[in-house]
Amino acid sequence: MSRLKNSLIRIHNFTGTVLSLMFVIWFLSGFVLIYAGFPHASKKERFLHLNQLTQSDFRSIQMPSSSFSGRVELEKMNDTPVYRVYKGRKSQKVYNAVTLKEIKGVSEKYAIALAEDFNGNKIAKVEKLKALDQWMPWSYYKPLLPFYKCVMSDNAHTRLYISEKTGNIVQQTTRTSRWAARLGAIPHWIYFKSLRLKKGLWLKVVFWISIFGVFVSLSGLIAGILRLKKRKQNDKWTGFSPYKKFWHKWHHVTGFVFGLFVFTFILSGMFSVSDIPQWLVPVHSNFSPRSTWNQKLKLKENSQLRNINLCDIIDNKRPIRKVVWKKVMNQPCIWVYRNHFELPDVYLTKENSISLKKGYSKKEVSDWMDKLKTKLQYNLNSLKEYDAYYQKSGMWERPLPVWQIDMMDKDKTTFYVHPLTGECIKSYNTNDRWRRWLYRSLHTFDFPFLKQHEWLRKGILLFLSLGGLIVSLSGLVLGIKWMKRKLG
Repeated sequence: MSRLKNSLIRIHNFTGTVLSLMFVIWFLSGFVLIYAGFPHASKKERFLHLNQLTQSDFRSIQMPSSSFSGRVELEKMNDTPVYRVYKGRKSQKVYNAVTLKEIKGVSEKYAIALAEDFNGNKIAKVEKLKALDQWMPWSYYKPLLPFYKCVMSDNAHTRLYISEKTGNIVQQTTRTSRWAARLGAIPHWIYFKSLRLKKGLWLKVVFWISIFGVFVSLSGLIAGILRLKKRKQNDKWTGFSPYKKFWHKWHHVTGFVFGLFVFTFILSGMFSVSDIPQWLVPVHSNFSPRSTWNQKLKLKENSQLRNINLCDIIDNKRPIRKVVWKKVMNQPCIWVYRNHFELPDVYLTKENSISLKKGYSKKEVSDWMDKLKTKLQYNLNSLKEYDAYYQKSGMWERPLPVWQIDMMDKDKTTFYVHPLTGECIKSYNTNDRWRRWLYRSLHTFDFPFLKQHEWLRKGILLFLSLGGLIVSLSGLVLGIKWMKRKLG
């Protein structure tokens, strides 16, 4: 036992010395992340800034060309109605909706006018970026390059990134959000541009650092337990530690109290960039509810969409900011976005007519489910409250009630269908549920009860993170002392 104890302590001393600084950085940046993440341009604000489509716009435009492939949206770019045809995650082409001619790009003058109108302040400086910078470290934005980086003259020191190819605002930062990211998201997620743009390498770096972190925390937890001594009656509460020196004693005491949290925090961080192994929680089918349920519209095969009169959707009392062509439950339709960026009015198209669809009934959802998976039984219910899996997200709102479909398959697949649009919003199988608990719950305390009491959730996170910081900081000091002894 003595040999095992000494071996564990030596291993923990070496690995802890190597990673203790990373642990300190993770916990310090975690304090900031509790309140602020990586900056992004608000979807809601960008949507509400769109100019309204008017009756004269609908009379002047042509219907989308049958050659358009991908998601098709109609909106205004400045005062011109345009079709945005999306292909891939961010890539898109823009066409003048009146002439159907492709718009190859926008000028710097247009970008300045858009930025000033959106922000309400004058431009201080414009810079043309031909490469992604620190505030857009994701490779899927490359198709939108180059960008006009517009530095605004407002008190918030706002910077707006506008794609020259599409004329869209794709990123927005302020001095506060940039500093919050520098102190929080960037060091915590290792979001350094040169590394993050190489997604495969970035995933491997985070994964292997986390693996070693798990080993360090687990070895320290075991070694700390093995080093416990029997506390005498008159001893202080820290009397269970055999150490007398200050840093040794407090690293052992705080490690014993907070060590389990440090271990679960590092372990859950590892699952943020990796899936649950198939050998642990197997996935028996490649069935994907979202890709199976949500259909791709092909304009070439639905000529009726090009013969309808869009003036039928006009309601002078409510603005129209965006129109999207869709296909839901094998029925071509048009989504009309008015005042809400996520809740459109749904219009079904048939031959040359268009009619408002006021939601999808239980029977309609059930009938379509039977057509998709006739061999599997399922339960269909209306979910009226958020549960452990169906919740609001930071970027998106989620409607209630929602249709919940529980399938009787080996993977216990559950998915949620939007009651107004009829599309699949979210899905889970057993493997997904494990990842949800091992990552989000252990890393951010995303438990249903605590999500309803944010002050309590954040309070617990702050307290435990403070304990983790003390463990890591004392470990860093001991690691430096240990290295000095070895090198001296």
